[in-house]
Amino acid sequence: MTTKTDLGTLEASGLIQVAAVQPELEYLFRHALVQDAAYGSLLKQDRRALHKLAADTLLSLYPERRRELAAVIAMHFEQAGDAGSAAEHLVVAGEHALERFAQREAVSFFARSAELLPADDPRVDLRLRAAIGVAKAGWTFSGLGGAIEQLERAIAIAGDRADQKVLADAYFWVAFLRRLTGESIESSPKLKHALEQAEAIGEALGDPAAHAIPKAFLGIGVMFNGELRQGAQLLNEALDELEGRTDALSTAVLSGFLAITYARLGEFAAADRALVRADRFAAQGDEIARLDSLISRSAINLERGDIAEGSALALQCAETSETLGAVSCAVASNVFLGQSRLTLEDALGARAPLERGIELSLVTDMAPMRTLAQGMLGSVRARLGDVPAGDAGWNDALGAAHAGGDRFGEAVTLWGRALTRVRQATPDWAAALRDLDAAVALFDAMEARPSLARALRDRAGVLRAIGRTSDADEAARRSREIAGQIGLKDFS
Repeated sequence: MTTKTDLGTLEASGLIQVAAVQPELEYLFRHALVQDAAYGSLLKQDRRALHKLAADTLLSLYPERRRELAAVIAMHFEQAGDAGSAAEHLVVAGEHALERFAQREAVSFFARSAELLPADDPRVDLRLRAAIGVAKAGWTFSGLGGAIEQLERAIAIAGDRADQKVLADAYFWVAFLRRLTGESIESSPKLKHALEQAEAIGEALGDPAAHAIPKAFLGIGVMFNGELRQGAQLLNEALDELEGRTDALSTAVLSGFLAITYARLGEFAAADRALVRADRFAAQGDEIARLDSLISRSAINLERGDIAEGSALALQCAETSETLGAVSCAVASNVFLGQSRLTLEDALGARAPLERGIELSLVTDMAPMRTLAQGMLGSVRARLGDVPAGDAGWNDALGAAHAGGDRFGEAVTLWGRALTRVRQATPDWAAALRDLDAAVALFDAMEARPSLARALRDRAGVLRAIGRTSDADEAARRSREIAGQIGLKDFS
């Protein structure tokens, strides 16, 4: 009996069928139950031996397709009981999936590799690559804490045995994820240490962009803390140094942050230029990078005063984020959608996206976005009649803003609370004015001119209502002047 004769017999009996004849002859079982029965009839040791033979055969016959077949090879090694070889090929499968922008598939491969790799396995670079892969592929739709913990554990195990370039990449992603959670260089020793290590390794390797990475993170940090001008300068310098020297996703995300920073300053031409750069790198990346660029565009529209366009784009981004399972993107897009609805005086329409943004921010630990959402949700609930819930939301947002040094979040919360107080059946003009005075001072210090112009306009309304006409006229004059200088579309 030959293999050909055996296959003919099985085909004639109806158990298997020809699947393809080119480029090679392939057969399939006619039913999964037949396959299960055949597989189950094998002794465990025979199954393992056959899986090992299948993996070795694929590697020897198709060396040029190793990356493409890595997932299948890994499955055979795992079933053969060779966890180390399975882990190795799962990392390759994850990296191949990342190249094809299959993020969820990639995370699954990387996570499984980390689970299978024996604790005493000496291949520390492999462990680092798995941890980096989980971070790189999963940061937009899975909790950040687990990825950070896995990275730091892999770094600790690697010690001084790791390839320095891989180690620098691991430190970069630790810093990136910790920055996304709201940590800053000043408040987080672990974030500071990761940046210092990434920079030191880069310098030792002669990387001309070694200083750019910590500069970029410092820029994001001071931007979130309200130092908008300094944040824009640092991000701009870092992007000039990083362009072409790091992956497209990182450059696109950083360019999106820069665009939002310029928009908050009211420098819309610069914001548009930053967004062009974000779009260019997003086109080289995946769906997440392109979505992140669209979210930045919606934020710019809201700052510019094109509320209807910004709202429509934020809604599109929120729906796409849910479809893709991109949790970090869903946080930002829902918060911007809630902001637009609140600006349009649609408190009921703002509630669901803001609640969704807060819910998802607890998964991704996106503190600055959560602070904005909590403050705005406080305004929504108070306007819908639940004043105690409104007070709780404002207090939570202000507490988080003070703890994190988030002056922009603090100012937006105070401004929203003031507007809500003047919309009550019996307006609390004094409390509203105190909040507006504080918000105006913060926006002025931050050079957040679009928000400053609008807060001054609202302050003028409160001053006029309490009879301080001269002060009201001055606030209104300054408001119109700023709006005219930067071209806000919601001023006539």
